[in-house]
Amino acid sequence: MATKRIDGDDFRMMMLGAVKSVTEQESKINSLNVFPVPDGDTGTNMKLTMQHGIESAGQNRILYAYLRSLADGMIYGARGNSGVILSNFFDGFATSLRRYETVSAGSMASALTYAYRKAYLGCRNPKEGTILTVAREGIESVKNQLSRSATIEMLLGMYVANLKISLLKTPELLPVLKEAGVVDSGGMGLVCIFEGMLKYLNDKSYVDEFVPESKKESLPVINASTAAFNENTKFEYGYCMEFLLQLMRGRNYVALFNMPSFVAALEDIGESVVVSRLGTRIKVHVHTFKPARVIELAQNYGEFVTFKLENMCVQHNNLNLQGEKHEAPAANATPETSMIDDYLKPFFSGPETLPKKDLYKIVVGTGDGILSLFAENGADFVLDGGPTMNTASGEFVGCIKKIREVSEDAAIVIFPNNPNVIFAAEQAKVITGDENVHIIRSLSSAAGYFCIANDDPQLSPNERVELMEVNAKDVSTVMILRATRNYGSENIKCKEGDWIGLLVSGDIRSSSEDDAAGAAVNAISSLENIADKETAVIFTGEEVGEGFSESFSERLSDAFPDIEFTVLPGGQRAQSFIIGLI
Repeated sequence: MATKRIDGDDFRMMMLGAVKSVTEQESKINSLNVFPVPDGDTGTNMKLTMQHGIESAGQNRILYAYLRSLADGMIYGARGNSGVILSNFFDGFATSLRRYETVSAGSMASALTYAYRKAYLGCRNPKEGTILTVAREGIESVKNQLSRSATIEMLLGMYVANLKISLLKTPELLPVLKEAGVVDSGGMGLVCIFEGMLKYLNDKSYVDEFVPESKKESLPVINASTAAFNENTKFEYGYCMEFLLQLMRGRNYVALFNMPSFVAALEDIGESVVVSRLGTRIKVHVHTFKPARVIELAQNYGEFVTFKLENMCVQHNNLNLQGEKHEAPAANATPETSMIDDYLKPFFSGPETLPKKDLYKIVVGTGDGILSLFAENGADFVLDGGPTMNTASGEFVGCIKKIREVSEDAAIVIFPNNPNVIFAAEQAKVITGDENVHIIRSLSSAAGYFCIANDDPQLSPNERVELMEVNAKDVSTVMILRATRNYGSENIKCKEGDWIGLLVSGDIRSSSEDDAAGAAVNAISSLENIADKETAVIFTGEEVGEGFSESFSERLSDAFPDIEFTVLPGGQRAQSFIIGLI
């Protein structure tokens, strides 16, 4: 059947097809990991990112409304570099179609062009030979070939074909892919996404058995009667305002939006202020007696997408009439119906209360020992990244929001402890618009450990952040693990099952068939600044026995007598040993 136009309901079903397609190829996409290490999770991250977007969006026949909710949900649910890039892609797609209730093939092609450009802009150092290249070349090869009578099926058919052509060329653009004999995993995931969309359009039964159940809890509905509010009522609670503000361009609006100044102005007008930023949209919750002043302030910067104003005296009096216990709204409390909170529900779980401090730490780790160590050493939130460290942006946003309920101006420090988590942490900072969030580029759990262990609470927050940044740069990390497949490059070769010494950069420095300690000694010896190292920590994996760890550390101590080695149980799965040296 030829489809000339699609609406929000159609696109939702196409997205289900996309998730099903990625799920079917998830293991294959994961296996395209360039290096022979057990952390390939591109397919998993893309799947989870889309699933959160679909669950957050719900259903909406109006295309632009559905796409906006989908993209916002994906931004909060983005996991790993591939998930963040994918969420930026769909954010651009939604932005391009922001006025469309339905879309044709031609307009959809233009939106796919805008989408890949937004994905490029979202990357600090975009690389060719990745999902970015595949997305760009795929649509650039198609958009000028479309006829005015083209159907959505024709567009997607041509797009998928050209995505595949571009995917096959990725090894020519990235030597590391060519050496490993694989194509780019993110590009492969993108192919699967649009293949799934096309499969649904060609056969609607494709997703019949794949409609995921919503994980959201149903929210209570309060039916407020106005009878309890009359001319004799004492107006003592004011109004609850909640709105989504679209920042606008033009001479009628202030060009530069400053989050701290905006929040400060809101706090002069009301209380229980909670503000979150999602790209060019601002989510606001405030209790005030002067709603007109809030509206006037907001319209200096943009216009309302959604708006809710409730008389809290009506709510209060109705609860009393129903015999229910009423408690005054807590400071900075956000209503249960908040869109932002809906996005965060699957992610946030942390301490119910926090002490007020001038600096808070959010740390990502994996392994029971490492997670416990971070908690014991002063981390306020310890996020379990799982074996492959794929923490979602929403997890960081949830922690930041919780901290801001306690302290509005404290420094917040995030330790990603993995290169693949940095992107998600940076996206969380963009979402919140919080200028006092600092992301320490800690590339391993060992780097995060040294940063926290060397923290000096006697210093000012700025001085502490600077010290942590210096420590993170000074740490060198070597990981010892088993190769998951055969691998060969100009510098090194290994077979499946060999011990390899891997740097966090992905550079394999050594390999050995049966000598883990030997691989570690060779890898550590290859570090350029090894002569400057004085202290090292060794995190042992969950399957490493006590005898093995003792003989391993003794070999390292003998090889590097000027370095003091400390062995700690890490409990991580992917690496047998994580060695941090400073």
